[in-house]
Amino acid sequence: MRRFAFLVALTMVLGPTAAEAQVRFMAGAGVTNPVGDLNDAADVGWHAMGGMQLSVATLPIGLRGDAGYHAFGEQGPSPSVSILSGAVSLVVTLPGVGLSPYVLGGMGIYRTSLDVTGADLTSDTGIHAAFGVDIGALGFGGFAELRGVNVSTEGSGNFRFLTATFGVRL
Repeated sequence: MRRFAFLVALTMVLGPTAAEAQVRFMAGAGVTNPVGDLNDAADVGWHAMGGMQLSVATLPIGLRGDAGYHAFGEQGPSPSVSILSGAVSLVVTLPGVGLSPYVLGGMGIYRTSLDVTGADLTSDTGIHAAFGVDIGALGFGGFAELRGVNVSTEGSGNFRFLTATFGVRL
């Protein structure tokens, strides 16, 4: 009987929270800047991303999944480099009115492609952290985000890059 009472109480507390869950879709683009080992082979480039964030209105914590394509500029005789990414992040929203700052961190899979005949595609894991700001209210608005990514590559050191993204969210 105690277990049943506990489950009923837990459902009453968490039930309204689950009903208030919000799903937001986002799309953005911006500048990608290689750092470290990657900077030796590539130049500043661009990226595009799309994602979905699930959050609960009463909690400052959410979960985001996003996918992106990063195309780096060519640096001299080096081949062009591009990275296709898929990442999952934990998002913590800080208090704000009109502008809502947030921090996020997570991990992802990064598929690196070199424009060289016979080069193999490699998929590696990586981690990332970001600081951003949501702009607007009532479900529609924009966002701006600065993200640092560290991809652990097998045999070629770590690929690191920084992104500055501007986009819309629904």
